Amino acid sequence: MALQQIYDYFHKYDKETYQVVACMGNEPSEEDIVTFERSVGMNLPQEFREFTMSPLGGLYMNVKEEVWPQAKQYDVGPFWSFCRGIIVYGIAKDIPDFLDIRVKTKQLHELGYKSYVPFLSIVGNGDEIFCFDKNQNIVLLDYYQTGETDSVEGVFSDCLMKQIEELEERKDRKVRGEDK
Repeated sequence: MALQQIYDYFHKYDKETYQVVACMGNEPSEEDIVTFERSVGMNLPQEFREFTMSPLGGLYMNVKEEVWPQAKQYDVGPFWSFCRGIIVYGIAKDIPDFLDIRVKTKQLHELGYKSYVPFLSIVGNGDEIFCFDKNQNIVLLDYYQTGETDSVEGVFSDCLMKQIEELEERKDRKVRGEDK
């Protein structure tokens, strides 16, 4: 799968259902990415670098409140019913901390996971994060409980598109009331 499929998706996504925020106009330069790579001692995969330098880099995608209300304290439901968005960390200028790959990487490294660079997380799943390892492979890191990783097949665009498809599926289940 190529990045073009991701770009095509965001040209026609349902704007009535999803809130999408990205760096649009604040894309990082090649020098910004190289500086980050030097700071963490590893190179990012070329496809992720390309995405990060595109207007979609530093991506936040969330189901709008009127479609899928955010859970309130003490709400009970199946785990999937709390996972209502996607974050792809970026390096854009003036990017908010919650989207900044530099901030998220520093936090992860301070927890002792220095062999990984986080690039994607699911809003509502605070235990696991998708990372690149030193060999540019994708792993799903359970950094909160076990510290274990699971290998993820494919490249960045495969991983992101799969997470978008799963978000669409969760949204449809929520709208159908399957979380009751």
